Amino acid sequence: MKFTIKNDLLTQNIKKISRLLVKNNSFPILENILMEIKNDTLFLTTTNLEIELISKIKIFTKNIAGKITVSGRKMLNICKNLLPVSEIKIQLKKNKIHISSENSNYILTTLPADNFPNHQDCNSILSFEISSNSLRSMIEKTAFSMGKQDVRHYLNGILLEKKGNTLKSIATDGYRLAVSSTNIKEDIKSFSIIMPNKGVLELYRLLNIKKKLLKIFISNNNIKIYINDLIFTSQLIEGKYPDYNNVLFSKKDNPIVTNTALLKKSLLRTAILTHEKFCGIEIKIENKKFKILSDNQEEESAEDTFNTNYSGDTIEISINVYYILDVLNAIDDENILIFFNSSKSSIQIESENDSSNIYVIMLLKR
Repeated sequence: MKFTIKNDLLTQNIKKISRLLVKNNSFPILENILMEIKNDTLFLTTTNLEIELISKIKIFTKNIAGKITVSGRKMLNICKNLLPVSEIKIQLKKNKIHISSENSNYILTTLPADNFPNHQDCNSILSFEISSNSLRSMIEKTAFSMGKQDVRHYLNGILLEKKGNTLKSIATDGYRLAVSSTNIKEDIKSFSIIMPNKGVLELYRLLNIKKKLLKIFISNNNIKIYINDLIFTSQLIEGKYPDYNNVLFSKKDNPIVTNTALLKKSLLRTAILTHEKFCGIEIKIENKKFKILSDNQEEESAEDTFNTNYSGDTIEISINVYYILDVLNAIDDENILIFFNSSKSSIQIESENDSSNIYVIMLLKR
């Protein structure tokens, strides 16, 4: 293996994939980058076994094909300390990487490429295209409701479900549910997959790009997404996701319409004195007043009130304040609709002018 490349280009591409490099004493090859020259293209690959990132760089100078793995941390530090405009010559000799640039020379040890785990051989069963903005928005609107280290492993991620012409992302930790929908033009068969939370958060970071059409491939065990010159692959979670439709309100009557910013500010004011463990607040709505109360383990309390147009029966509930704030932070509309079910066990929140995002929050026992 032998090639020459501009340092700023190599540095930029190593940075894109370096987040997956972690110290791993039991599996040291995970600290390495797989470097492969093939068809005048340099492929740089990192993985943490759950996620894989591949960065592709076209090589226009004479090169020799080959592949090897080398310490990602050391490669990045070498590149960062060389002049950005300099050229780097990299060559594999007797199982060691030789790096030279201007007056600097390095020799690094390697590990065999054949020992590097990868997902490149996954056989897709379907593929479709979606706007990067749409996919990023769906993640943003639901990811906060994912389970975190839940014993029900299938909750530790996002359900991506396609039925008809609709693609949905669904997340729940058992206490709250978030559903976001968008239309898919392509006529592909229905599917239902669960992406793990680490993969979801990494994908969200990578989608901070200018709007473009993404190509997505789904196999039995993986999802692969092409993002510019980057290939993102994540393993999928096995298991049956709970039927979220049973949680969504089948009957929605007499919603309370309230200003999103007004409610958010009121919640933030009362959240200051909530119980550190339970984070509960009391909401009381009567006589066109929306009252929020909180107290804590130190017997301190807070109360905040604002006007509302609701004039029905008195409503009194207890709820986790941060669950509502998460929802309000995900809604862009000026007003929201709050629905109450007859059993007073949960509330459903929607944007006044956009029904593509739905949120359900379980209430606390009073």
